[in-house]
Amino acid sequence: MVKEVTGRRGRRACILLAPNQSLSLAGNLWVFISLVAVSLGISIAFALAGAWMVIPFAGLEVLLLAVLFGYVYLEGTRRQVIRINDDRVVLDSGRGTLEKPEYHTEFRRDSLAVLVRMGPTTTEPAAVTFTGPEGCLEVGDFLTDGEKAALIEKLGDCGISARKERSFEYQDF
Repeated sequence: MVKEVTGRRGRRACILLAPNQSLSLAGNLWVFISLVAVSLGISIAFALAGAWMVIPFAGLEVLLLAVLFGYVYLEGTRRQVIRINDDRVVLDSGRGTLEKPEYHTEFRRDSLAVLVRMGPTTTEPAAVTFTGPEGCLEVGDFLTDGEKAALIEKLGDCGISARKERSFEYQDF
């Protein structure tokens, strides 16, 4: 999801990047509990029929489901906020509300270059990277190709142009 948090005012903007999350925490818990109930119900039925060895495997299945559901939910809470003003571009990355970002980087606007590595087609970007003297940082790695194209368009509306390249090459020094 690419969303302008504040209305764009000339060369200033605040853009929120977040992965699409179709279920809330309550929805995730509901699906998880439903799957656990079905799994444990079947394993208890088999155990009552004399195949008691299915119980440990059902427990492992429930544990694996819990880990996977937790991982997917945590990945869905990732956030990046790009704040663009007249002389700086600030990127905050973290999870949840970003009151305390895990990663904070500031780029000088006049030296910022946005590199876009294109995917298999010429209309779909595969990666968006901010580069400058401050360093190199990929932005919105969790976005879909269409959302990356929307991000590039919003950056262009703020006067930050992107350079499209076929691929990046790594060089050893």
